[in-house]
Amino acid sequence: MKYIIKLLCLFSFINIVWAENISVGFIYKQPPEEAFYLYDWLVVDPDNFSFEKLNEKFYIKNKKSKLFAYVSIGEIEPYRSYYKDIKKEWILGENKDWKTYIADLRNKGYMEFLINNVMSKLEKYDGFFFDTVDSYQAVLKKPEEIKAYQESIISFINEVKSKYSTKKIILNRGFEVVPYVKDKIDAVVAESLFYGLDTKSMYYKKQKEEEDRNWLLNQLSKIKELGLKVIVIDYVNPKDKKLQKEVAKKIYQYGFIPYVTDKFLQTLGTSIYQIIPRKILIPYNSSKTDPSYNEVHQNFQVFLEYLGFVPVLVDIKEIPKNYIGDEYAGVIVNLQPEEFSKEILAWIENQIKDGLKVFFLTLPYDEDFLSNVLKLKNIGTLSLFEKVDYKTYDYKYFEIKPENFGSIQKIVPFGNYKPVLSIYVGNKEFFPFAITDWGGYALENTFLFAGLDPALFVFNPVEIFKDVFKPSFPIPDVTTENGKRILISHIDGDAFFGVADFNPQKNLGEIIRDEILKVYKIPHTISIIEGEISPNGLYPDKSKNLESIAKSIFQLENVEPASHSFSHPYKWILLYEYFKHKDRNSYKEGIYNLNIKDYKFSLEREITDSIDYIDKNLLPPGKKVKVFLWTGDCVPPQEAIKLTYKYGIYNVNGGNTEISSKFPYFSLISSMGVNKGEYFQIYAPIQNENIYTDLWTYYNGYLNVISTFKLTDKPYRFKPLNIYYHFYSGQKISSLQALKEVYNYAISQDNNPMFLSEYAQRVLEFRNTVIAKDLVDNFVIRSEGNLKTVRFDKDIDIDIFKSEGILGYKKINNSIYVHLSNEGNSKIILSNEIPKFLLIDSNGQIVSYKKENDKIYFKLKSYLPLNFKILNKNCEVIVDPNKNYEIVKEKDIYEYKFKKEKEVNVEAYCKS
Repeated sequence: MKYIIKLLCLFSFINIVWAENISVGFIYKQPPEEAFYLYDWLVVDPDNFSFEKLNEKFYIKNKKSKLFAYVSIGEIEPYRSYYKDIKKEWILGENKDWKTYIADLRNKGYMEFLINNVMSKLEKYDGFFFDTVDSYQAVLKKPEEIKAYQESIISFINEVKSKYSTKKIILNRGFEVVPYVKDKIDAVVAESLFYGLDTKSMYYKKQKEEEDRNWLLNQLSKIKELGLKVIVIDYVNPKDKKLQKEVAKKIYQYGFIPYVTDKFLQTLGTSIYQIIPRKILIPYNSSKTDPSYNEVHQNFQVFLEYLGFVPVLVDIKEIPKNYIGDEYAGVIVNLQPEEFSKEILAWIENQIKDGLKVFFLTLPYDEDFLSNVLKLKNIGTLSLFEKVDYKTYDYKYFEIKPENFGSIQKIVPFGNYKPVLSIYVGNKEFFPFAITDWGGYALENTFLFAGLDPALFVFNPVEIFKDVFKPSFPIPDVTTENGKRILISHIDGDAFFGVADFNPQKNLGEIIRDEILKVYKIPHTISIIEGEISPNGLYPDKSKNLESIAKSIFQLENVEPASHSFSHPYKWILLYEYFKHKDRNSYKEGIYNLNIKDYKFSLEREITDSIDYIDKNLLPPGKKVKVFLWTGDCVPPQEAIKLTYKYGIYNVNGGNTEISSKFPYFSLISSMGVNKGEYFQIYAPIQNENIYTDLWTYYNGYLNVISTFKLTDKPYRFKPLNIYYHFYSGQKISSLQALKEVYNYAISQDNNPMFLSEYAQRVLEFRNTVIAKDLVDNFVIRSEGNLKTVRFDKDIDIDIFKSEGILGYKKINNSIYVHLSNEGNSKIILSNEIPKFLLIDSNGQIVSYKKENDKIYFKLKSYLPLNFKILNKNCEVIVDPNKNYEIVKEKDIYEYKFKKEKEVNVEAYCKS
């Protein structure tokens, strides 16, 4: 007892930095993508985990997590796939609380079965988590039996390590055997140090005798002294995130690695980081429309993304039944009256109770739900003949003032609310648009007036959603890198076979190659349509020449190859449904795709086979197709997107960003893309010349895209620069000249050029990047390391040397754009002072980074001669190579302009 009291006195003074800086998670369902970045070690249940699903996420290449397979060695669970092979003599007794059987590891047959049958199927994992190690203690009481069992555990671990020598091993308890296997295992787990579960799986604060806890602390301290990691799992209701964090911090202060989670180990629990949920769930009815045409997706999604949220469309038939507040911050509801079933209303009520913000674009008619859940009273319906006066409160009208709403409900809130718009009918005031403590609502035409084409916003959606969902985290940003606007260019393959009107001797592929690609050295993603240039396509007699031109283009250093399909489908879903169901009434030859002789449509032929054709016939060594560009309506079925995932290439195109000086309206800005199930279609950031030329009527119309570039940059930077067109832009003198003027404008801007595949990777990372806080409330960003910008929409300064993975920041449009390293593991330490050194901007990407005390080293790499700008207040800065550049200095700002070099090393040493 004296030793224990002494130990407790020691623990009471332990500093938080004594604990291991490793994040550990246990999730016994297929984890969301964020989990692979949130946790350094992630324990999963092999029966509920699919490597096939993980491998489909081809863009997850540098996950942070080492994966551990859960293996129950002391108990046998009837639901396991191998249960049918369990023999009766391997069973010692029963655990009635968990409805499992206690196994006899002393039995050689059982031990061999575990090693040779169970664990042989787990070789893809980085390690094993052995659970139920101590279960034998419930049935064995004789000392000699207990000793024999413990010797069997030791023997089992030794054999496992002998056969699987590279695997890490975690034990759940087994304190008595740990000293004998300390060189074979890597960590020990103990559960319920402060908060646990009772026999009915209810959460409770442990009220055991202090001596019991002290005993456990003593055991864990001995394990730490052996050089092993100690992981403590406590159980706290996931809805109580504050308590979860407090418990994790308390465990951490004792020098142990914490994991505080729910009773079923299904959520993203708190380790040394607590994730900030960013997803917004958008229910939709798949039986009525494809997600591409969903109104919330089309009109509102981009503004949620701008604020850092990740919109996820979910079919109302597949609404998650369990707690989702670990991943989701809110819900946007836009359902038809008949879709507000009792089940959906109960689900919405649960989300509100769980603390998610719910925003309604349509309200149900259910009076009990309105009154009891939303604290709203429906007085009746507004008549077309009633005279209405409008009043705004803290918000200004945006693109249009409200007009006659038609028949909408007269709503009066009686809970906590902030009115956005009210209507006066006679001397009575009603509130069709309000923000509430549970979220808010906006009745028809009060937020977005849909009666016009294009639709117009009555109020600024950025400001509204900021007030509803209250983002309070650094926002991942795909428009900017190292303080400069991302610039991408891609070409759809249409009309590659054509000739120029002004020079019929030249093919359009040659015109674009010679007039554009060789002149403007920025990265380009170039696609061809196989059915237009291959021998088995439309023009077999021209194929040899066309393939030769395509080869000459793909050999260019600044060209990335892409496929634009085999037959250029115009209506993807109609074609797919026709050939799937043979619905001949909906199909006509040559109407829905190119009329290629004897061709029968298939997704494989359009996507994977066209990619193979380009890879095998048109590309130089070392190049492969990286992108598939959607054709026609750019509305593929989910099965088509899935094919691109399985093939490991990015899929891009679609969207309708065509805001311009002619139509300067926010509804003409589209989102980053659309999810169809678990697969994501990435939209082209800005539309192509076919739209700006009014379907190829005004040949120089593409000049109008310059106004799109400007309107998607200020006052909000919604989009990167995107030069997107077809080969037929080389057909007319006026269209080619317009294209050149667009290029000249784009490259004159502060830009950071990259390939379309690199932008696509950043979009996918936007959706799975972890934004978290550590246990002392610093922001942590964990990802693949390709998305290298986060944004604060307020003035901040950052301590570059105390932070991790931060190189600098720059103010753009009243926001601070922070430059992250390529490591995908950054920590932001805010400061009250401007640092002595920082990277302000660059046209290159960070490809390596290192920080040691007062030194920072990084390498920049660009597709063009490098330029970068730094702030330097009396720091020693070394730039290598140290020639072929000029320096422009203004006060403490130095701009380096290289003439040739595309790779530069920078080292800064700033004395404390």
